[in-house]
Amino acid sequence: MLNSFWGFMFFIGMLSGVWISIHSNSWFGVWAGLELNLICFIPFIIQGDTMCSEPSVKYFLVQACASFLLFFSGVSMVNYTGMMKSLITVSLLVKLGAAPFYFWYLWVGNSLKWIQFLSLSTIQKISPLVLLFYSGLNKGSEVMIYSSIIVGGVVGGIGGINEASLRKLLVYSSLNHMGWMMMPLVVENELWLVYFFFYCLMLMMVVWILYLLKLYYLNQMFSVSISWVAKLTLLVSFLSLGGLPPLLGFFPKFMVIEMSSGSLMLFSLFFLIMSSVVTLFYYLRASLSVLMLDHSKIKSNLTFSEKFSMILIMAMTIIGGVMSVLFFQSFLQ
Repeated sequence: MLNSFWGFMFFIGMLSGVWISIHSNSWFGVWAGLELNLICFIPFIIQGDTMCSEPSVKYFLVQACASFLLFFSGVSMVNYTGMMKSLITVSLLVKLGAAPFYFWYLWVGNSLKWIQFLSLSTIQKISPLVLLFYSGLNKGSEVMIYSSIIVGGVVGGIGGINEASLRKLLVYSSLNHMGWMMMPLVVENELWLVYFFFYCLMLMMVVWILYLLKLYYLNQMFSVSISWVAKLTLLVSFLSLGGLPPLLGFFPKFMVIEMSSGSLMLFSLFFLIMSSVVTLFYYLRASLSVLMLDHSKIKSNLTFSEKFSMILIMAMTIIGGVMSVLFFQSFLQ
């Protein structure tokens, strides 16, 4: 196990790579920032666990190839602007793990521990999203992104229906959320940044609870060693991540719906809404099953601070939902 000092240093290196890549004025600087982020993330996810060695190698190969394609496309854009912009879009979609290039994300994400999984699903997506926003999309790139939105929505909805692994469930949910994030990104609307912030906040809440309870599979949620406070907090957090109104997760989706205009955006939005309903279904199924348990037989195994953090998460989610309702009322007036 890496000690806390080196773990912290690798984490700082990851953030430094993100900062360099999104603030660079040249493609070489972008590539250098992405590579710094990559070489710091690899030891961060291994953390002395030999089981993570193979996923780290696969992650490295995918990210290194995507970075090379991005660098090559960027420096060649002077002569072949249209084609190179399309290649830039492809390379960034690969780095994001967005549809249809999500297979590595599904496999690697399911092999990581919760803290590393959270970093993969949040910090590692910042640079590709920002670069996709500022790269300037042509018609070919727009078609690719709309296709990614539709495919990601469908796969994210259907893929998680019979899934028992909580990490895979969150990966499929991430594909759906990625589609919602890329909707404003196509029209160069900074609303994607707001959505990404809310997504990171909701995912941190869910992952923190799963980390405290050491849950990795759905059948573990029926364990009698989990207190009713943990189960109720997990239920609210899951429903918020699924976008159930009036919880916090519905707020960014509503803003994207209000922003959407044009036939192609509305067509993509239809698939996103339908897939979100399916996503909410498997979250509801898991959550309602937990509520059916006999809580009188459940003994708490959490410390006071852990219980307090869960109650705080639940309060933030519900209060955020109430604030969203008030915002909607003032917005519609």
